[in-house]
Amino acid sequence: MTNNHTIVIGNVLRADIRGFVVASRIPEPEVPTFGTFVRAPIQQEQTDLIGIVHNIRLQDDPFLRTLAATIAPDDPQYAEVIQDQRENRALPVEISVAAIGYRIAGRGSFIYGFPPQPPMVLYSIAVCSDQEVEAITASPEFMRTLLDAPDLPTDELIPAALERAAALRPASEVEHFLVDSGRYLARYLGRDPVRLDRILRRLESLYTAARAT
Repeated sequence: MTNNHTIVIGNVLRADIRGFVVASRIPEPEVPTFGTFVRAPIQQEQTDLIGIVHNIRLQDDPFLRTLAATIAPDDPQYAEVIQDQRENRALPVEISVAAIGYRIAGRGSFIYGFPPQPPMVLYSIAVCSDQEVEAITASPEFMRTLLDAPDLPTDELIPAALERAAALRPASEVEHFLVDSGRYLARYLGRDPVRLDRILRRLESLYTAARAT
C-alpha cells in the first residue's frame, strides 16, 4: 500500500545533533518499525530533519506492571486482555531516531549529514511518505552518517532501510538501486571487508529477487 499521507507518531522527548527520542502512546499496529524514515521540523519549521528509527523501547506503567504480575496464559480472560492491550490501549513507547540529513523548505534536494540544529522538545514527529523515502534514498549518501556512527546497529539498520526503499521502486529499477548502493558501501567500507561482507549478505536475498523479476 502506498503511503502518501502524514502519520504523526509522537513528540520529541530529548534530542541532539545526532538524533532524537520520541515519546509516543499509540496502538501496537501503528508503532513504527525498525528502519522507518521519519521527519521532524527544525529552524522554526523552515527545515525538515530526516532520520531513521534505530530502536523502539516499550515502557511500563503502573497498570502494565500490575497486569504483567497477575495475568497468566491459563486465565480465561488472558486472550481478551492481550487483544485489548494490543489493539485498543495505547502503549507507552520511546522511539530512537538517527539523523541522516535535512531539506530546507522550498528546495527539492536533500542535504546528507547532521542537521544545523536538533528538533525542539515536544515538536511532533511524522513518518515520511513513500514519495519522500524515494527522494531521500535517491542518493546512497543517505547511508553516510549511519556508517560513521559507532553506537548504532548500522549493519542491521542499513539493510532494513534499503529493503524499505527498494520495495517502493518499480521492479525494473530495484536491481540498479541495490547495485548502486552496494558499490557505495564497497567504496566506503573498502578497508573493512568483514563488515562489508556482513552487510552485503543481508542484501543478497533482495538482489536475487530483483534479478529474478
